[in-house]
Amino acid sequence: MNYTYDEMKSWDLFFYYGQNDLDLEIQSDLMLLLLQPPRSLFYNNKESGGVVSYENFPNDMNLQINTRFDITSAVAWKNRFISNGTEGNPERRIAVSQNSIGMQAISGELNMEVLYIPFYNYNAYAIVNPPMPGLR
Repeated sequence: MNYTYDEMKSWDLFFYYGQNDLDLEIQSDLMLLLLQPPRSLFYNNKESGGVVSYENFPNDMNLQINTRFDITSAVAWKNRFISNGTEGNPERRIAVSQNSIGMQAISGELNMEVLYIPFYNYNAYAIVNPPMPGLR
């Protein structure tokens, strides 16, 4: 299920984490991971997808390769530290491939789609669309 940006930024997800819909929490976690600027968190500098650092970046092969690499690396790193479905906790890991990340430049903006598959239900998939304004 795909949720809107307003649903994913709700304070209820922060204050009632673990009590909301699991798909909504997973999608919100992925969006936060993608939008977190690199090396901006004081407690863990590696937790970042770094997509926002490519704002006003030329739309060339470097953008295509680096964003895909950064996203898949961030998801793989986060999968090592989040719940894997043991000890009564829900499975929160997701699978993302570089081939499942689509990018299309339209009138100065990059439309990005990150297709992911949750581990707990590998027959379902969802798409996150992080905002990417200002391409040259």
